[in-house]
Amino acid sequence: MVIDGAGGASSVEPLIIDATRFARDTSKLAGELPLARLPRLGDVLFDRAGAVRYAVEGYMSALGRPALRFDLTADLALRCQRCLERLPLHLNLRREFVLVGQAEDLDCAGDEDENVDAITGAESLDLHDLVEQEIVLSLPMAPCHAEDTCRLQPAPAKLERGASPFSALAGPKAESDENPPAPATGLD
Repeated sequence: MVIDGAGGASSVEPLIIDATRFARDTSKLAGELPLARLPRLGDVLFDRAGAVRYAVEGYMSALGRPALRFDLTADLALRCQRCLERLPLHLNLRREFVLVGQAEDLDCAGDEDENVDAITGAESLDLHDLVEQEIVLSLPMAPCHAEDTCRLQPAPAKLERGASPFSALAGPKAESDENPPAPATGLD
């Protein structure tokens, strides 16, 4: 996966670093971002209380490339897509990124561990935007409570043993075959 680290659509106050220098200097940085300041999460959150905690560490990969290790932790309240009620979700993510200067260098990044992603535009990387992107990418597509705990339980199907769930459609089909509609004459 490739992430363009040089900007995004977020309105989070940016925290710009020179990622290559950060990695070479084996720098470390930790902080918190209030969920209320992460606009891309607005549609999926039940409420915006809380914060995401992050820690970023720069290092040189086994192949001598600058890299970043992200640890993200957050307790989110998502909206269940079945009942639209609060659905708690605890995130505890670790992501690693190798830094490449240009898109052409991505072929070389494939030599790294398959769990390591590549980031372009590493000279000015917005850490807050990257944190928000990683949270969005880690969320389930359709968050729902487990069926036995959701307020809206699906109705149990009452089928006879061996009966097809489509057998109920045979009645209307048979009736329409007996009484076919009159052909259109175009003179109406």
